[in-house]
Formats: sequence, structure tokens, C-alpha cells
Amino acid sequence: MANPRYGLIGVGALGQHFASRLLEHFAPLSLYDVSPERLRIHSANGGVAKSSPAAVARCSDIVLLSVPDPQAVENVIGGADGVLQGASPGALVIDTSSIDPATSKRMFATCREQGVGYLEAPMTSAHPGSTGVEAARLGTFTVLVGGGLEDLERAKPVLEVLGNKLIHLGPAGSASVMKLISNQITGIAFIAIAEGLALAAAAGFSVQQTLDVLSQSCARSYCLEENVAPRVLSRDYEPGFSTSLMGKDHQLAAELAEQLNIEMPLNRLAVETYQRLTSEGRGRRHCTDVVNWVAEAANVDLYAPGWRQQ
Repeated sequence: MANPRYGLIGVGALGQHFASRLLEHFAPLSLYDVSPERLRIHSANGGVAKSSPAAVARCSDIVLLSVPDPQAVENVIGGADGVLQGASPGALVIDTSSIDPATSKRMFATCREQGVGYLEAPMTSAHPGSTGVEAARLGTFTVLVGGGLEDLERAKPVLEVLGNKLIHLGPAGSASVMKLISNQITGIAFIAIAEGLALAAAAGFSVQQTLDVLSQSCARSYCLEENVAPRVLSRDYEPGFSTSLMGKDHQLAAELAEQLNIEMPLNRLAVETYQRLTSEGRGRRHCTDVVNWVAEAANVDLYAPGWRQQ
């Protein structure tokens, strides 16, 4: 197809930046989101707001999804007013959401039944200065792909706008497995760093001293230097990948581990930790807010070393 029409469903934390990048290359772009205000932001740049996922699909040959969880994916694709109610045979769905492999496999089969292609394309990043929201803004994601190679060839022009590296991992479901593993390791690393920062503060070290030392030690990591350190130093925990989403991914990893009979005690701790943060009203903050939660639980102040509440 020489000039495919594109649509995007979900213009939230990452999706809004996907929309901006896609509009630079593929305008006009059909858009749908549960928030009309989010849609209005893009209307001046060639975004065409639609009333439903089905309406987006009617005007698109390739539809991208950026939604928060497996249930949202199922609703958007197969719901009463979902993509498959409007998609023509030969259309392609590209799901960038972080979900479980079982849902990806099910969506692949459901789409194929109606002659529609399905590709899972969750995204991650390990580029200095380019994590999460910034990677979405700059188009520097690593795109993990699961699905057919023919569908991947069709998807390359749009995926290469969103990421600078594509890794095809196998059939639908395979990319979701790897994305969950990546986030499982990352979330656990954040907790480990949080405990270290709290211990250092209680022992009298400033957060700057601690970060300086860790960045020159065997504890150095992308999670520390590109995620935690900038957030701690700026005290900015608002935009980006949220605590509730991190908890969701740890729970999905736990369910996958149970299916495969793999013991993951650290992941169980992570599930409990991020779920507790969410239940305490911190679910919409960036997931590195766990450093504050751990410090508060230990009665220490990261920014006042040696101070300890009695």
C-alpha cells in the first residue's frame, strides 16, 4: 500500500508524544482517546478526532494502540465499538501497550479471524538521556516486536518513527514476555536503590554524595543514572511511567511466572510494594517515587542526612 492511512488510539503519557511524531510524518492522523481534551491538543496539527476506536479504524489502514492494560486492549480491539467493528480486511493493528502474552496471542487470533493483521510492539529504552516520556518524544525507543514478518515489513515505516531499534522476537506474545521481564527487573532495581538511598541518608550521607559514589561503583546502572538520580535531584515525580502501571506489570510478570512454574520472590515483593504505593494515593506519580516511600517508611529524610524521626 503506497500511502497507508494511520490512526492512533490512546494519547496519554506516551501516546501524546506518539501522536506528535506521527503527525510530523503521516498527517492527517485519526485519533481517539477517552479524554476529549487530549484530542483537542492535536487537532491543530492535523489530528482528526474520532468518536470511537471503530471510527478510527474506518478511516485507517494501520491503527496503533497505546492503552494502559490488557482489559483496555481487549475493549479497544474487540469491544462493541472497537477497532474490529470498523476495520476493513487487510488492515493492521499495532499494539504498543504493555500487556500479558496471553492477551496478545488472543488479540492476534481475534484479528486474524476477521482478516486483520496484529502486531505487538511494546517499547523500552536504554539510551542515555532518553527514558520513558523523553524516549517517546524523541523517537528513541527500542521496539520489541511479536507477530508475522510480513506485518512487520508493513509496520516498519511507522515503528521507525517511534523507535530507533526494532527487535523481532517471534510470534505474538513473545514481545510481551520480554517487556514484562524488562520492567520486572527495572522495578526491583528501583526498590533496591531506594533502600540504599534510605540507608545512606540515615548514616549521614547527602543524597548527592550517595549518587556520586554509586555512579562510580559496581552499583552503577541505567536505572540509577537515567531514572532515579534525575528524579531525586529534581524532586520531580509527576510525569512519566506511573507507579500503578509498574505495579500492573509486576503483577502480570507474577502471573506469567506462576504459569511457567518459576519462583520469583523479589517480584512478589515488588508487586506488594507498588500496589501499596498505589493504594496510598501515589499511583499516578512516577514509579521512582518508591525512593520517597521507602525513606518515609524508614523515618529518614533523603534531603536531610542523619535526620531521623523519633
